[in-house]
Amino acid sequence: GLNVQPPLVEEELMTQVGGESRERMGTSNSLRALEDASLEELASALTTKLDKDKDRAKLQMSQLKEAERQLEEKQHQLDELEKRIFAMTDGLDDVIELNVGGQHMSTTRAVLCCAPHSMLAGMFSGNFDASHKRDKENRIFLDVDPPMFEKVLRHLRLRRIASPDQPAPLPQVPEELRAEWDMMIKYFGLDVYMYGDMGRSCNILQRIAEMNEVDQAKLQENDLVRITLSSTGGVPSSSHQEVLGASGFSERSLENSYGAYPNSITIKFLKHRVKVEAMELRAKIADVLAHMSNKWTFKHGQESVNMSYSFSRSEPGTGRLDTPGLGQAFVDEVVWLFPRDFCLEHIVLWGHVIEKT
Repeated sequence: GLNVQPPLVEEELMTQVGGESRERMGTSNSLRALEDASLEELASALTTKLDKDKDRAKLQMSQLKEAERQLEEKQHQLDELEKRIFAMTDGLDDVIELNVGGQHMSTTRAVLCCAPHSMLAGMFSGNFDASHKRDKENRIFLDVDPPMFEKVLRHLRLRRIASPDQPAPLPQVPEELRAEWDMMIKYFGLDVYMYGDMGRSCNILQRIAEMNEVDQAKLQENDLVRITLSSTGGVPSSSHQEVLGASGFSERSLENSYGAYPNSITIKFLKHRVKVEAMELRAKIADVLAHMSNKWTFKHGQESVNMSYSFSRSEPGTGRLDTPGLGQAFVDEVVWLFPRDFCLEHIVLWGHVIEKT
């Protein structure tokens, strides 16, 4: 029997064995020509079709390889251009006069170029001096907010003299200007340099686990955090770290020795600094009414904020609670102070994390 071919194959076979185009043949004539064709004619037509497909595939593969070659060549050109852009000249300490949003500022090229591979470093590498927009005093004009850019310069200057024992403090930015600040920092390519490659807002404990390639429920076991309770009941201290895991405890909890007041939970970050923007707490349902404080103080380094949530059996979790009023400092210790008992199955911290230097 004759196998039914896909439409395109059938069409070409009819053209091959019928001796004329499909447009000049009626449908019935085309089918008759196909049915009347000998096996040799069908085989010849199929071979011709396969040869055409093979030639078409070779052409497409050739075009693909050429496109890949051109892409590799362009990538090589971009790499070479980047090397030239960020190649530091011998005159790194020459003074650069700036007009920042109408305010005169002076600094050195070395300060402006101290963040490797940033947009700011590329702008002032010396490769684009002739293309900068300048004012009538020939100062390079930057159309950004002067007080904000001044904070950038101050931080970059301090980074050049900072040490592991005395890292450069991050700029203090009012909360109402935070969005504008983040946009400017990202535009100049300084976000990674200033805040670390994990500096974007994230689940802090999850990020620490990912950075160190460990189980999130074993951060203390891997010497990344240290959890300290004012008094302890419930699970043994070796299991306290599980409250920081991806899902926390189930029907168990991190809890104080019930009846001992007040109480505290302290988390010390041993290899990182954090800036907490929000938290989530989930209480143990069985004990939530009798042993979960609805108010607490959250200490973030030297700063603190009073917080509250009405825990209940139906709503044992806070959801995301922002920590308003805290500054922009990165710290290595956070503390919860409870006036009465606590029984927490899960703790989540949201914000930023950077490695200690």
